[in-house]
Amino acid sequence: MDDAVDVVVVGGGVAGLTAAATAAAAGRSVRLLDGHPGANRAVTDHVGRFRFNRGGHALYRKGAGRPVLARLGVEVSGKMPPLFGARGRRGDVVERLPLGPVSTLRGRLVPRRGMARLFRLAAGVPRWRPGELADRTAAAWFDELGLEGPTRELVEMLARTTAYVADLDRVSADLIATQVRLALAGNVEYLHGGWETLLDDLAGAGRRHGAERVAAAARSVVPDGGRVRVTVAGDDGEQVILARAAVVAAGAPDACTALLPDVPPAWQRLAPPVQVACLDIGLAAPPPVPALFGLDRPLYLVRHAPPADLAPPGAAVVHAMRYLRAGETATAAELRAELEEHARFAGVDPDAAEQVRYLHRMVACGAPPTPVTGGLAGRPAVGDTGLDGVLVAGDWVGRVGHLADAALVSGEEAGRRAAAHATGDGQAEVAEARLAAHG
Repeated sequence: MDDAVDVVVVGGGVAGLTAAATAAAAGRSVRLLDGHPGANRAVTDHVGRFRFNRGGHALYRKGAGRPVLARLGVEVSGKMPPLFGARGRRGDVVERLPLGPVSTLRGRLVPRRGMARLFRLAAGVPRWRPGELADRTAAAWFDELGLEGPTRELVEMLARTTAYVADLDRVSADLIATQVRLALAGNVEYLHGGWETLLDDLAGAGRRHGAERVAAAARSVVPDGGRVRVTVAGDDGEQVILARAAVVAAGAPDACTALLPDVPPAWQRLAPPVQVACLDIGLAAPPPVPALFGLDRPLYLVRHAPPADLAPPGAAVVHAMRYLRAGETATAAELRAELEEHARFAGVDPDAAEQVRYLHRMVACGAPPTPVTGGLAGRPAVGDTGLDGVLVAGDWVGRVGHLADAALVSGEEAGRRAAAHATGDGQAEVAEARLAAHG
């Protein structure tokens, strides 16, 4: 391993791969350290005949990450969720979700008066100004909108589904407004082949521009005399790489902080990571209900294959999820039992499935925006490490996007800034011009 490079990127997830490919496209020498590829949240596990996504499951069709992928030459292919015939559940009552005039008239989930209120709310979505909602929680905003009873339950279900957040009384309303608008404007796609295809394509974009990927774990990232000293765990002990700039994209804030000398001031009031419990089910045939959403409890279940190519022809993959509140203490056995019960309400018997995989307390987002930190606009910027030449990227970084969109946007910005910083010879303007031409 050489001891000098222009840019070091720590972390081989969506944000890190994007940063590495962007910096390499600007003509910098780049080394990406990926010490724990199997722990990446965007990994797709091959379980029997099925492909189960471990973290990311949906990519917004009109999200801020799409232009980033286009600039890197990465094309994704997928299908939208199968929502025709979707059901909602309140207690033991399962009914068609009121997504059309027939289900609205016949359903028992939301009374007609409530549906009229909901339709008026939906008509006003294009006029929402999310930036004006950063100073209040989603729950407080729903109070202002006069939402209550079954109508509020339906809106809260949509909020959870679009943002992966159960703590609506803590998360900032600008995030929920942004995600709901995205969902209604363009929906999402489930990627053919799973999210590993996105990681593979991002890695390929980096390789095309000369980025080097190394299976090594970083131990620390510290400025050192105008350079950045990255200590790496190797087979023969620790090694040191001196870089002109470094991008830390190691995951949630705690994982990134562990590599730095101190906790950056801009990170000290961040909310804890958002977590979910997941149950993936591989079936020999598609289930009778394509989707079942909890209204009075934070539960989700959708058939991901078909439409996405995650199973052999004729077979199916169903993904169920329980959104968790911060500080919730339910055990793995309790949460799995709750998800299995929810699956049975959708006509899916986990005991009779070909494959079942449970994941306990998966991190869905490194740190959600809150009113305390100023909402989306108050999230840490890529340069908010307080360390010269050290940048950060992830799904909790930057004022644009959420989930994969935030990882892509912040990864690109961190890669651009690292490439410009790495010139180190007064040629930053030239580097920025090359980056602009690439974009």
